[in-house]
Amino acid sequence: MPERLSAGVKVVVLAAGRGTRMASSRSKVMHEVGGLPMIEHLLRLAREVGTGAPLVVASPSQADLLSYLDGRAEVAMQPSPTGTAGALLAAVPLLPRESPVLVLAGDMPLLRAATLDRLAKAFGDSSAGAAVLTSTMADPSGFGRILRRPEGTLLAIVEEADAPVLAGPAEVNLGAYVFDLAAVERVLRKLPTDNAKGELYLSWAPQAIEAGAVTVAAPDPQEGLQVNDRVQLAAVEAAMRARTLSRLMLSGVTVIDPGATWVDCDVQVGADTVIHPGTVLGGQTTVGSECVLGPFAELHDCQVGDRCQVGRSHLRGCKLDSGVDVGPFNRVRHGSEMGPGSHLGTFNEVVRSRVGAGSQIPHLSYVGDSELGEDVNVGAGSITANWDGQRKHRTVIEDGARLGSDTILVAPIRVGRRGYTAAGSVVTTDVPEGALAVARAPQRNILGWVARRRPGARTVADVRGEEEQ
Repeated sequence: MPERLSAGVKVVVLAAGRGTRMASSRSKVMHEVGGLPMIEHLLRLAREVGTGAPLVVASPSQADLLSYLDGRAEVAMQPSPTGTAGALLAAVPLLPRESPVLVLAGDMPLLRAATLDRLAKAFGDSSAGAAVLTSTMADPSGFGRILRRPEGTLLAIVEEADAPVLAGPAEVNLGAYVFDLAAVERVLRKLPTDNAKGELYLSWAPQAIEAGAVTVAAPDPQEGLQVNDRVQLAAVEAAMRARTLSRLMLSGVTVIDPGATWVDCDVQVGADTVIHPGTVLGGQTTVGSECVLGPFAELHDCQVGDRCQVGRSHLRGCKLDSGVDVGPFNRVRHGSEMGPGSHLGTFNEVVRSRVGAGSQIPHLSYVGDSELGEDVNVGAGSITANWDGQRKHRTVIEDGARLGSDTILVAPIRVGRRGYTAAGSVVTTDVPEGALAVARAPQRNILGWVARRRPGARTVADVRGEEEQ
């Protein structure tokens, strides 16, 4: 490690910008990319490359951001929006004097730790007072331009608003810097505001520092993409998604159509799993090996074991053990667990329930606040009536039980081992082990009722006669 970096690097994230072009009531850096607030990407980077807790510069008006940062980072307040240099000035009193400072913009979630390590090393290996991250872009719109002296050293950084004639491909400033703290503090207090925006530009600091600045080119220009409006947010989201899908495919996951698959950046998927188009994997979802997901499966914050299949269904906050089969048009909600080899057919909802190994809920059923044992079969149209209007109640269905179609179990209730219910039963008391519960009115056939009460009704003979004509 270069001697200049022996005390580590303190990371400052500038996040106090108003973000007016987002047209949002939320702070710009709280908008999500890859399933995480943009600021979270920067905090993770800061912890990876920096020393100590990250320091975030925020505005007192950013209640959502300040709440999120509580316990995650130190905060420096920038009371008025005086520009990026003003933001760093607000952080200076909280910075350790012995460490260089790495300054990042809070709306750059695509930056990589390896790139920032290179930037810090270039600073440490030089005698310069600053290091600037740059890139050459075909469309440099929105970025400050790098101007160099004939010998190649940095001459100036010119903001786009102050140099509209500098069009076409150009080397640009990506807005990430390493500074000698004492050197940058001296120039920050002297920076002019005679520019198009009337702000204190941090980009003017490197050229103003007496010891000069070195530059480092980012290996991937996409790392410098910033978010100032919803169009740019979508572009950065697409880049993050492509990065995530590439990681999965290189680790042995088959993604049939990356352009039609949405996976958040924290999602983990095992080898030989196949992800079909239209699938969404969000939050902290983990998927095992040899699974088949989709088409159009949606999983958020789920744990999925090996060799599972999930069709066109919506799962959130649930766990699937190995070998689970979830067909199309099901909803499995928070607090539910599907045991090994269990099966969910079509048009079912399961919430706050555990379905035991080998059990089946084939179709059109609601299972809520329930405990199903092993090898249970739930007939079509069955319902656990768990809500009495004031609170929820539990249903327990023990191993080997069978529910006939259209059974309603009024909780709290228990169906014993190998207990059966007859189709159409409304069961209100416990069913003993091995018993059959029949809870329905006896059928009555009222002969001649149609002729007496519906004299104009067509008969079967009428219909057959019409078909023969």
